[in-house]
Amino acid sequence: MPGRRSHRLPARGLALPLAVALVASSCASSTTPSRTIATPRAPAQSSAPIASPQGQSGLPAGPGQPAGASPSAPGAPGTPGQPAASGQPSAGRLPLAVVTGFANYRIDSVTAGTLATALSSGSLLVPCGAEAAVASALGVGAASGAAVPSSAASPAPCVPATTITARLPSSSTALALMPPGLVTPAVRVVPIGVADPFGETPARTAPYPLSIPVPPGWPAAWTAYDSSNVRVVLTTGVNCPDRGVSYQTNVRGRGWDWLLQAGTARYTGRHWDPQFGWWVVDAERTDHAGAMWALIRDADVAVSDFECSMTPNFTQHDSGTDFTIDPKVAPLMAKAGFDVATIAADHNTNPGLAAVPYTVKAFAANGIRAVGGGADLTQALRPAVLDVRGIRFGFVGFDAIGGSASATATSAGVAPLTPADARIAISAARAQGAQVVFALPQWSSVEYRAAFTAFQDRLAAQLAAAGADEIIGADFHWAGALSITPGGDAGYRLVTASQGNFWFGQSWSRQTQEAVMTMLTFVGTRLAQVRLIPTVVLNDAQPNLTDPATDGQFVLHQVLSVSRLLEP
Repeated sequence: MPGRRSHRLPARGLALPLAVALVASSCASSTTPSRTIATPRAPAQSSAPIASPQGQSGLPAGPGQPAGASPSAPGAPGTPGQPAASGQPSAGRLPLAVVTGFANYRIDSVTAGTLATALSSGSLLVPCGAEAAVASALGVGAASGAAVPSSAASPAPCVPATTITARLPSSSTALALMPPGLVTPAVRVVPIGVADPFGETPARTAPYPLSIPVPPGWPAAWTAYDSSNVRVVLTTGVNCPDRGVSYQTNVRGRGWDWLLQAGTARYTGRHWDPQFGWWVVDAERTDHAGAMWALIRDADVAVSDFECSMTPNFTQHDSGTDFTIDPKVAPLMAKAGFDVATIAADHNTNPGLAAVPYTVKAFAANGIRAVGGGADLTQALRPAVLDVRGIRFGFVGFDAIGGSASATATSAGVAPLTPADARIAISAARAQGAQVVFALPQWSSVEYRAAFTAFQDRLAAQLAAAGADEIIGADFHWAGALSITPGGDAGYRLVTASQGNFWFGQSWSRQTQEAVMTMLTFVGTRLAQVRLIPTVVLNDAQPNLTDPATDGQFVLHQVLSVSRLLEP
């Protein structure tokens, strides 16, 4: 959309991994992901939900798991589910993934005891061939030498492994066990405590309580699992650390590292903003400083939507929609763990054309690859290709809405989203060996909404036709819809409308305070999981993690209620 758009007043009439981060934030990661572009890795430092104005009631808790329950440490001595010595199964054994419906965030994690109770009651779906091994691992029944509680019903019959996904539509709150080779984005993997075979490095290398001998007769495609073949790509919402963010870090003197100390937050209430006419949440920090930093640092690739340019002559803006960013943000983002930043956005030429190549150079000097902008169109269309333990991920960025000047053959600017430019950039990524290509468009023809528009649908089709495997859109300033469909070289194509705000202050509505980060898990080049991590911006500046089972339900409902999900 041409011209400058307001980032204060929206149009009216518009209506996971968390537990792992808390552990990871208290200690340095045991392993560092291997990437082509090395990024500095500093060690991290150690309610009831508010009713939705749209009338959201939330999903019920899953079997054996009360909403918002805190997981106990898995495999504690003397408890069922004693874990193996490491996250990597020993020869002849494999981890069974705990899965539920894709949209069921009322269950954030489970314990071995929860699974044992569900197995005893017959509510846990167990794949045929694994019944005795599961009972033994969980300490249930004769197979383990333990007695089934007298009050428990007879366990349900096993179900064929290939039918489990069909039994878990997106709204399902049931729990099931699944061979790792059958896990797809149609279901959501639930960690056992902090251990997660499909999670970030600390999670997938943690001791896993449900590793069983490979059942006889199970095909190799079901049982193949190697934690080193799992890679996680994490993407965040809009970064434009001017206004409220710069005010807290520069004017108030908190320092840029203060952003990295973000942890968890709890809602204490809400109030009505009479100036703009929206509900605003009140929240307080609940410790776990550095948990956000841990999530970014521990991803194999972390991606930022960077909407504004750095310039040596930056100015603090308290209002308005012209932005300039302190160059200290580049080393901060490298320290945080970001690897890629798309600068194809509507505010990147606010300080003038020269700010775009300056931003590219500032990122490059700190080991971050900028895409979607540059000194000319050739540089703006240049992809970033990162090698992560032998799998090459490509990233390209485009601006579809104007506001910033488009790069040309002789002048700086951002990469316009045209069919021809999409083909050029994606083909260049493939030529550099990219096996999975991410397109990162800024495309909010209408801001402050959650659902896809016909405009985004049309552009997503163009990007898919040009060869994009995954499409991570931005700039609604609300967390918006996602779509998952079969297709692309990764097997499944994720399209996100928007993830909302990250380092960007818009404290006048709940929808602009809250956001999601998106975690994509690949097994080799195959997309196996898509998970959402809810956040809330505090002090008009710092995003903190919220509990997906309680306070995070509002933004998750906002996203999932308008999404297009895989269904059996």
